[in-house]
Amino acid sequence: MLNKILVVDDEPDVESLFRQFFRAQIKKGELTFVFAENGSVALDKLKSDSEIDVVFTDINMPVMDGLTFLEKKKENNLLHKTVVISAYGDMQNIRTAMNRGAFDFITKPITFEDLQLTLIKSIEEMELLKKGIEAQKNLIQTQHEKEIALIEKAEAQQQALQSLQEKEKLILYQNELLESQVTERTKEVLYQKELLEIKNKEILDSIHYAKSLQEAILPPENQLQNVLPQSFIYFLPKDIISGDFYWFESTDDKIIIVAADCTGHGVAGALMSVLGTSLLNQIVNEKKIHTPSLILKQLNSSVISSLNKSDTDSHAGMDIAICSIDLKNNVIEFAGAKRPIWIIRNGELLITSGDKFSIGSQYWDNEKFANHFIPISEHDAVYLFSDGYVDQFGGETGKKLMTNNFKELLISIQNKNMNEQRLLISGYFEKWKDGKEQVDDVMVIGIKI
Repeated sequence: MLNKILVVDDEPDVESLFRQFFRAQIKKGELTFVFAENGSVALDKLKSDSEIDVVFTDINMPVMDGLTFLEKKKENNLLHKTVVISAYGDMQNIRTAMNRGAFDFITKPITFEDLQLTLIKSIEEMELLKKGIEAQKNLIQTQHEKEIALIEKAEAQQQALQSLQEKEKLILYQNELLESQVTERTKEVLYQKELLEIKNKEILDSIHYAKSLQEAILPPENQLQNVLPQSFIYFLPKDIISGDFYWFESTDDKIIIVAADCTGHGVAGALMSVLGTSLLNQIVNEKKIHTPSLILKQLNSSVISSLNKSDTDSHAGMDIAICSIDLKNNVIEFAGAKRPIWIIRNGELLITSGDKFSIGSQYWDNEKFANHFIPISEHDAVYLFSDGYVDQFGGETGKKLMTNNFKELLISIQNKNMNEQRLLISGYFEKWKDGKEQVDDVMVIGIKI
């Protein structure tokens, strides 16, 4: 039997992820998928396509988010089993989703096993619902035909009265049964809530401890200011702990500075950041590799080796920018893995892009990380950053901040010292966010030569 699944998510790689996860079932003709980039499009698809059985939806999407989509689906009496998939797996989102008709809730990052089990359960429940609806239709039709036959008989009124009495008894019985089920379900929900609160506290305690460890691993900002007085680090994790990290070291009359954005955020990202910090210490301080492109080459090999990755294994990795500042010879060496370096000189923005491969990629030619030599002048401003700042939703239209707005902001504040720049960058970000949830870790490193 072919089951049609609707996936609602604005992330561009979601479609390929689902088709990869369920490629065997798709090939056998057991599953087929349709996709929608937001709740509004998904609602139209549900109304027009009666063959859809199950819906997977994200929460945070433009135009119409997942929670609003659940509410609208309920208002339109669309009975499809809906599973929420989101990184925002806090109790408030889970309760809101369930109250609006969600069948289940999966937190990101998702695994194939969790997704497979939830899909099977959702399809089974949807089949039961369809059978129940069909049985109810058949029952109504049968009852209607019997009532017509009874009316045509002489004793129709008496039999109709008896039928009505039986129905009232059935309704009373069903009400009593429903009240009993609601009472038991309420007890179960309260018990589960208590367990969740206990587990949540244990998890939060562990994460807060992990935060203190991560802060101890990251180098203090004042150490960078000791060698580069006009510098700042704006570091704002999305969650308690961060997948973004920074690193720097003074060696051979040069200052090596790193800005890295690991896959994911929260606990998963933080574990990658600890691995990245440890490997950088080995590469730069123990193996004495100081050229940015060679650091990236060694880091890529070490990450793949550390994670025991094969061609089909996890997507864990990091995007990273490394620059080596030689103040004696007024030059910067730079290499990047999907992250650039920006230099503002006399009001003009100069961009040097990194290579189009992440650290940890299996599809990368080890010889292709480019090492760029960039002459620098007094008063040049150098910036390294992750993508969290420009990807934040907000503003009057609720859209992403985007790179052009960030460029204009940096150019407009060049007459300020670096401490003032940090405050202005922070203030602009908070104003743009305007109370909305932060979508990713944020890090900006600024240096005035």
